[in-house]
Amino acid sequence: MAAVRRPTVRDIARHAGVSVATVSRVTSDDPRVRAETRARVQASIDAHGYTPSSLGLGLARRRHQALGVVLPGLGGPYFAELLRGVESVAAAHDTAVTVLGAHLRPDVAGAVERLARRTDALVVQAGTVDDAVLAAVADEVAVVVLAGSPQHPTTVRTDGESACRDVTAHLVDVHGHRRLRFVGLPPGAPEPAQRHRGFRRALSERGLVESGPPLSVGLEAVDGAAAARDLRASGDVPDALVCANDEIAFGLLATLPGLGYDVPHDVAIVGFDDNALAALAAPRLTTVHQPTAELGATAARLALAAASGEEEPTTDHVLPTRTVVRESCGCSPAPGARR
Repeated sequence: MAAVRRPTVRDIARHAGVSVATVSRVTSDDPRVRAETRARVQASIDAHGYTPSSLGLGLARRRHQALGVVLPGLGGPYFAELLRGVESVAAAHDTAVTVLGAHLRPDVAGAVERLARRTDALVVQAGTVDDAVLAAVADEVAVVVLAGSPQHPTTVRTDGESACRDVTAHLVDVHGHRRLRFVGLPPGAPEPAQRHRGFRRALSERGLVESGPPLSVGLEAVDGAAAARDLRASGDVPDALVCANDEIAFGLLATLPGLGYDVPHDVAIVGFDDNALAALAAPRLTTVHQPTAELGATAARLALAAASGEEEPTTDHVLPTRTVVRESCGCSPAPGARR
């Protein structure tokens, strides 16, 4: 006879339309939960016969005034801007921020579980920790996933696929490029994979195919420089390169001229992020602007709201992006245009 599955805190949260943290606070008689919300959660608990775990009760009773942030790395302008957004919200809530860089941790899952015990909520970059570990942690503490998929309970992201489709379409439709390659597809990185899908989609819609497989380099400027040298050695430099982020594009912009290639006349380059250096590059970088600080701030607001026992249903927050046209694609911005 198959064992009957015990209901989890996630089941109750889903049924009641609240966060996991709110369920935990109801079961620990936290006075911060509104009476109406408490009644709805209690009704779900009674209907499912749910019994909270001792760990969940312990976490709910503790208040650390701390927010944990889990990132795959800590270098580069993207993470600095992301953390700036997180810190702006945390400071307003008199909450400390504890940052965990997964790139230095041999046991990432264990480090994340320990961090959850020392903080009120977590903001986690997608792909940093296995979804199974994330689900287990989310059963006990509020978790918001950055750049995740709609399958995650609460996520804050941009639509990287559509954004990269649009900037690729610009290269084909406006400049007439037919031979394009994608640069920056490290294994296990969901955001570059989404952007690569958008790149392929734009080509397919126009009857084109990639001029070669994506260059699976890392996401830093040194990786862009290495990609430039590899392309030069292959003797097959395409008309245009679509980069997974601005850092890769900066490496290409700095290296290709020394190898005898003029940007954008010999090869056009576009990036993704629109960090502060994009408007200072030579030539200035055409890229996709995403509101990186706002991504961090929104994730922090959602996480702290859930940790405070405020009602927070399962949500997928998609922030807008836009293509910023500069000279690296072959265009010149119109006078007075935002740069």
